Amino acid sequence: MKLTEGTLPPLAEALALYDAVGWSAYTRDPGRLQRSLAGSHLVLTVRDDDGSLLGLARTVSDDESVCYLQDILVHPDARRRGVGRALVLHVQERYRHCMFIALSTDADSTADAALSHPFYRSLGFSPHPELGLAAFGYRP
Repeated sequence: MKLTEGTLPPLAEALALYDAVGWSAYTRDPGRLQRSLAGSHLVLTVRDDDGSLLGLARTVSDDESVCYLQDILVHPDARRRGVGRALVLHVQERYRHCMFIALSTDADSTADAALSHPFYRSLGFSPHPELGLAAFGYRP
């Protein structure tokens, strides 16, 4: 397993990974996904020994006060092998000087939350209310 920082995967490979995890909102507009990856502050990829893309993380950040862990994806065939943990730990180390690392994930009521919430907690993340914070969003 090899983690690489700063190298964008080819668009077809990124689309295949986003499709594999069911993130069709990203794959409906390949150009938007490509621009999103290119506009990220940091893109991390994890590949197996054969060069297959196993996982990807990307951040949006001012690199001083906040880092937003925008996407973290692990191919379903590569889950439970340390790929996601390696990606998040790298982000935490890379942005340790920032005041806050944030991410949004599935609500408690979703099936994915049963897996993602314990995973993020195991890496030191807490829901906003436990940190004395609230999160807001807006969809235009």
